[in-house]
Amino acid sequence: MATKTPSKEPARKNARGQRRSHAARLPAKSHASPRAAVAKSSAKRARGDEARERVLHAALECFGAFGFEGTSTRAVAERAGLSHPLLLYHFDSKDQLWQSTMEDVLGRYQSALYARLAQVDVTDAGAGLRAFIENFVEFSAKVPQLHRIMTQESTQGSQRIHWLIDAHLLDSFSQVCDMIRRGQASGAVRKGEAERLYYAVIGLGGTLFSVSTEFGLLTRRDVFSTAEVRKTIELIFDFLFR
Repeated sequence: MATKTPSKEPARKNARGQRRSHAARLPAKSHASPRAAVAKSSAKRARGDEARERVLHAALECFGAFGFEGTSTRAVAERAGLSHPLLLYHFDSKDQLWQSTMEDVLGRYQSALYARLAQVDVTDAGAGLRAFIENFVEFSAKVPQLHRIMTQESTQGSQRIHWLIDAHLLDSFSQVCDMIRRGQASGAVRKGEAERLYYAVIGLGGTLFSVSTEFGLLTRRDVFSTAEVRKTIELIFDFLFR
């Protein structure tokens, strides 16, 4: 019995009457190696991190000089040398930018403090207080904007100062006041309310750097010089310790 040869299906035509191939089309093979793809992704991430750091640095300068109300995201972008849309890609609003700026600067402050405290016997209240004072004064000299921002927000009584206290300041305040009380109990620290002594230290350690222009014009001295920073530390030591 003869078998029929299967007839070939005619190739279909497209709208232009051209024959279309039934062969499956595979995606073009990528010549980039996985290592190159990872490197490209890492480079892109590094550029994003760099842009974010530039924005945070510029925001700290703006908020420190002009306050929250006097700062705009456009001004920060301009100071950072970035486009406004790129800034908004990293930070949705001025409120988020301010909060991120404070988290960044206070995180750096805490890291420096913990590193210094790790070098002393924290069970010795006097040693712990000295480490706190040295770190606070030196950081205030490097980042005077922090003291200015804290003063501005406290003066205004904004919701931002409430957030700062709850999220970052309350624990540190309590710990330092506890060290002051323990130092008083051992006879190493002068008498007085621990809370008032705390703010006396903050005032002595931060104010000079916040009003550096005024100090320089009146005294003809650079408050940020190593010698002047050390003088401020020693002044607080003389004030607080017996």
